[in-house]
Amino acid sequence: MLNVIQNIKNLIFRPSLSREAALAYYNRLPDRIRVEWFRDGKFIIGRIKIENEEGFMTQAISAQEFVDMVNDGLFAYYDIPNEYLGVLKKCKQFVPPANEFAKLNDAAIEKSEIGFQKERCLA
Repeated sequence: MLNVIQNIKNLIFRPSLSREAALAYYNRLPDRIRVEWFRDGKFIIGRIKIENEEGFMTQAISAQEFVDMVNDGLFAYYDIPNEYLGVLKKCKQFVPPANEFAKLNDAAIEKSEIGFQKERCLA
């Protein structure tokens, strides 16, 4: 019940966003991550390694959904406040190279590893 009330308050009384805070949250995210992924039936399952340490796992059905889940997982892992998610999601922080994205879309490829690099959009 408290979450519902807090969500309503956030909708009515939207806090103004600070450019400095958005930049700080953006800089909190790592510059690079590695994602080892494999297929399990219709799912793409990935293990995200952050700066050579285990981070978290995620799964999705489509390649684009998988990339979105990796990004959403990073926002949660680094405790980015909800009010700044919209700003940071516009950046699409971690986007795989085109050839690696094509592998995610190719059901014939059972597993691979992707190096994601943070896009630079907040300066």
